[in-house]
Amino acid sequence: MATVRRATLVAALVAALAGCGGGSPEPEGQTPKSKTATIAVIAPFSRESYLGTTIADGTELGVRRLIVPVGRDYYGFKVARYDNGASASRAVAATRRAIADHALAIVTDGTGVDASWKLAKDAGIPIGIVYDGASGLVDPAKRPNVFRIAPTNHGLAFRLAEYLVPKGLKLALLTDDSGYGRAGRKDLDHAFSQNPESVVAVGALDRDLVEGGRDGVRIGRLRRP
Repeated sequence: MATVRRATLVAALVAALAGCGGGSPEPEGQTPKSKTATIAVIAPFSRESYLGTTIADGTELGVRRLIVPVGRDYYGFKVARYDNGASASRAVAATRRAIADHALAIVTDGTGVDASWKLAKDAGIPIGIVYDGASGLVDPAKRPNVFRIAPTNHGLAFRLAEYLVPKGLKLALLTDDSGYGRAGRKDLDHAFSQNPESVVAVGALDRDLVEGGRDGVRIGRLRRP
């Protein structure tokens, strides 16, 4: 029964959000009961606070005035924040805590989804990725509970190549050494593989220095692709 109620509420939430609903009419002939469902935001609040805060604030804005009727009950929503510290292991631990807290759904930057999606699936919880564009994170057949509203690295990389290659520029492709950067590098390499003469050098940036916003960021040895 709990699984059916969760599925019904998730479906109602998705439908309401898709329609930008700010409320729903009262069901007739009954006295509604007010309940609260939790949306878990799992993001790097301690490591990349700007990203975590942006995701959480956006989620809170989306559900702030949303009321969804399910059966005899009215559901409002609250957002709970869980820090993954940009670490896959911490993302798994945060997912376990969200499940224990009876979260209805998880919104995440994408960190640790490879390791946590099945935990959420077994608990009947959908995961929405709003930042990481790595191609392998979403698979409708194998990971039916994982969704994404962020653009993919693949699409962005090919669009960038389509824009730059005709200009005849000689390019150096620099990515940071984070998981985001490594995944992005694969798609950039693929996108520019059709015109390898356009890329004259590739290199990696130290993630910690990039995040710190320091001038003269140290670049690993540039090399030919």
